Amino acid sequence: MKKLALLISVALIASSSSALAATKKPTPTPTVKSTAKATAKPTVSASPTATTTAKATVKPKPKPKPKKTARKTPSPKPKWPPAGFAIESGVYAKVPSSKELIGILSARNVLASQVEACTKFVCGAVLVASEPGCRWWEVNSRVYGQDKSVIGSLQTISGASKPKEIKTILLISPEPLASLEYITGIEVVCHQEEKPSGYPSVTFTRVPS
Repeated sequence: MKKLALLISVALIASSSSALAATKKPTPTPTVKSTAKATAKPTVSASPTATTTAKATVKPKPKPKPKKTARKTPSPKPKWPPAGFAIESGVYAKVPSSKELIGILSARNVLASQVEACTKFVCGAVLVASEPGCRWWEVNSRVYGQDKSVIGSLQTISGASKPKEIKTILLISPEPLASLEYITGIEVVCHQEEKPSGYPSVTFTRVPS
């Protein structure tokens, strides 16, 4: 099986669910419009014997100016290689900070349904990228309890990514969130072959107590 793997050992504290759940939209500022109308009309008095002579001057209509055509500005390409990422064999990975993650989630509504799950279960996140692109991603990690003991191992499967595309993968375990649980020991694998059919998207193996 052809694959490229990269291990990163930075932990993401999942107990601060505000890092994942704090995606509330800012309260819009109410707009106040002024609707005051002027009701006083000026009155002009004219003498009955006064004669007024008015000359109308007709000015030629100005020629319409040619309309300017708006040009779309292409979006800037992301910088490559991405700064702050661990790298091995063309595979890049990084555990985002809480601030970075909130910014990513605010810009991508597609992840909103997954974020809600992180208010109930232990979660983590990782940013991945590959120079040649990947057919599918495999992320292996471990879930730790508040006493720093291993609760279990988590395998997360995610879809394809284009060459040099930075992809956000949320790691959602079935372990209920209590207080200071977290996910660390993250290993990302970039697969270049087809994903086997029926492969589970999330596999959690609990450590026997």
